[in-house]
Amino acid sequence: MGRIIKRLLLLFIVILLLLGGAAWWMLSYIAPDEQLDLSYEPIDVNEKVLAMVKKLKPELVLTEADINDLIKRHLKEKYASGEAGSSSVVIAQDTQLDGASFELEEKKLIAHMNVTYMGRIPAALEAEYSLEWQSPNIVLRPQSLSLKNTSLPVNMLETINVPLDLPAQDIVTVRDMQFLKDQIKVLFKLQLELRL
Repeated sequence: MGRIIKRLLLLFIVILLLLGGAAWWMLSYIAPDEQLDLSYEPIDVNEKVLAMVKKLKPELVLTEADINDLIKRHLKEKYASGEAGSSSVVIAQDTQLDGASFELEEKKLIAHMNVTYMGRIPAALEAEYSLEWQSPNIVLRPQSLSLKNTSLPVNMLETINVPLDLPAQDIVTVRDMQFLKDQIKVLFKLQLELRL
């Protein structure tokens, strides 16, 4: 009888070690590969547009870095928790966004995100968004979401409206928005009136 109890105890320990090893492997597999943050440089789109108007060149180019800064600023403003100096934002129940980077690929945007689930489990997510212009916002519509190479339900993401702080409509109006690789080109129609 004692041998059976020893064998059962040994089997129980082996199963616990296997489960612990599997959990450790899973956590290390989903952990972020690169350090990302939500820091951004302030960008004044309104000032860029006014400089463009002065040059009478009716187009504005927003680089991939500009788009990164605009989206990060929007996310930090939208999900601000009020915690001074916090480098992450809570984007859903039990999920905080620790960092992100965004890549432009013509009419889509690839988001690389580092998140922490339940304050303990770090993970790297990748999302794909389609890009649209709906004045005065660039609209990011979720198309796919994955945890490493495992697809997740896209309904876990929400549509994001990133506002462009354009000047008043009496100076310029957006004629067209071109989503290109590594940049977004905004083509304007100038509304200049000569007053005598």
